[in-house]
Amino acid sequence: MADEDKPFEATAQKLRKVRKEGQVVKSKDLSTALSLLVMFLALNALAPLLWNQISKLFILLYEQIPNANLDKIGYTYVLFLAVFPTILIIVPILFLSCLVAIAGDFMQVGPLFATKSIEPKFDKLNPVSGFKNIFFSLKTYFELAKNVVKVIVLGLVAFFVFKAHIPALLSLCAMENTFAILYAFGQMIIDFVIKAGIIFLVIAGADYAFTRWKFLKDQKMSFKEIRDEYKNSEGDPHVKAALRQKRMQMLHKTMQDSVPDSDFVITNPTHIAVALKYDSEKMEAPRLLAKGTELFAKKIIQIAKEHNIPVIENPPVARAIFRFVEINREIPPELYKAVAEILLFVYNLRKDTKVNTNNA
Repeated sequence: MADEDKPFEATAQKLRKVRKEGQVVKSKDLSTALSLLVMFLALNALAPLLWNQISKLFILLYEQIPNANLDKIGYTYVLFLAVFPTILIIVPILFLSCLVAIAGDFMQVGPLFATKSIEPKFDKLNPVSGFKNIFFSLKTYFELAKNVVKVIVLGLVAFFVFKAHIPALLSLCAMENTFAILYAFGQMIIDFVIKAGIIFLVIAGADYAFTRWKFLKDQKMSFKEIRDEYKNSEGDPHVKAALRQKRMQMLHKTMQDSVPDSDFVITNPTHIAVALKYDSEKMEAPRLLAKGTELFAKKIIQIAKEHNIPVIENPPVARAIFRFVEINREIPPELYKAVAEILLFVYNLRKDTKVNTNNA
């Protein structure tokens, strides 16, 4: 069903249903960016300690390896003494990075265990739908734009960081201090990664916002879906009351947004009201924008009068449109003649009004 046929926001019941199926708002970039940023911030904070351990490693190896008295076990023990302190520093950082990645996913999704999301979906093997998803998908274009921005940002950050650190590196090279050069180079790498990580975190935030918008857009519901959901939930009085309230809110919002765009309203005269729009260049037949009974009908009529939209009394046509036509759908051929007569009357009414205005 086209997006214009689903004007209503998803109900809480539908969102719970798709969540059980594993369909949730989640940005992989956000968790990855948080994880990498925390890891390199920790590395930057522990850089002096880490560098001290690496220096001890080289010194120990330099002093002990030439010792001919050491056998294979001795060499292994020396290597263990040198490497183990470094591992004690790096492993907690990696563990912290993993925890942050898990926490990032948890903050986005919350506690969820859905086996349906890992079940094989054979409909994805369809080459036609696969081709459309690759080349004609809004998500594909967004991912392409996002990756292009990442490459550009990466290049700019690398350029400015290298430009800022190159004088210090050149001066150290002139002193021929290998350890100092390595330390300065490491600081440059960490500086680059942290700055790039912060920018990537902003990009990841935009990715999350787009993912959320796309998810909610895909979950929108038609009037029929809301009506069917309402019928299926009638057994539970709490769900019934919540759905009734949600339905009334959505219908009210639809009326507020749609009725001002309509060309004319047909009534019964007060019990039923339907608002229609017709654009001969874009539509094959008039399209139903809003409909309602009793209080909703009175609200449609009120909004129409506030916006100087013609209100025509024709009970048979109003009842037929209300009963057989869904919102955002064009009227069926059976109603063409009856609605055409009303449309002609509306055009003549507008023409007379325009003439009277000019004469005045």
